[in-house]
Amino acid sequence: MKIYLLMLLCLIGVTSCNSQNRNDLLAIHFNQSVSTLISAQKLEEFQDPNYGIYTFKTDKLEGFKIGDIDLSTYKYPNGPVADFNRIQVYVDDRTSQQYLGFRYTTVKQDEIKELVNYLKKKYPKFEQRKDSTGEVYFWDIESLNAWLFYYPSVSVDSNGKDFLNSNFLYVKKGTRVENSQDTSYNTILDNFNMMYPKN
Repeated sequence: MKIYLLMLLCLIGVTSCNSQNRNDLLAIHFNQSVSTLISAQKLEEFQDPNYGIYTFKTDKLEGFKIGDIDLSTYKYPNGPVADFNRIQVYVDDRTSQQYLGFRYTTVKQDEIKELVNYLKKKYPKFEQRKDSTGEVYFWDIESLNAWLFYYPSVSVDSNGKDFLNSNFLYVKKGTRVENSQDTSYNTILDNFNMMYPKN
């Protein structure tokens, strides 16, 4: 009887851990189908205009996490129409919907700092670069076979106040623009290096 009770408690613990990590965007394995996530979260089909990668997007962020940081639905007060938090989940194609990574855009100022600090602590090996809008970061995370980028831009609210509109981009290492297999296409890292050259 004790053995059955112990097994039941272990099963509950494993199920609980799995449900807690289900929408942690850093915990999803590359090449894993995310079709269940797409349908459960009612994500909208899209194509990233910057990188040409198939995505499914939403601005309803409850239930999504980046590591230990819970994401939240947010629109910048008095900001331009497009300045709100949103996630794009990258997939290899629209049919198999295998995970390639994500791009998280956030205008919530305290969340930006919290995420940058969390990622710097969790992955202490990174490159820091300077840009006219502030600091830019690149992580080559060998253990996850991933590239992670942080790059901000500046928006202006209706009162003339500047605020950060920041992107966290996480992709499978080697991913090319349009997820092309053609080596003449730039990788996402190539594009990043052109936009934010090393100092």
